[in-house]
Amino acid sequence: MADASWGNCKDCRFFAGNSDEPSDGEVQSCNQPQLKQFALLVSSDSGCNAHEAVTGEAVPIYGEAEPAPSMH
Repeated sequence: MADASWGNCKDCRFFAGNSDEPSDGEVQSCNQPQLKQFALLVSSDSGCNAHEAVTGEAVPIYGEAEPAPSMH
């Protein structure tokens, strides 16, 4: 499989969504080559370690803490 980067399906290039911004409850097939054989149906807010971000998007890694805002 891909590297061990976790991410939500809605931000993955293998999520067969019908829009650029799928809703959290949208269910579509997973087209990740090594998983496609299982005909997985996943919700857009599901996640896995075969996640590959949609090209051109900066997607946070699951569980990655966001930096605290700086106080001036």
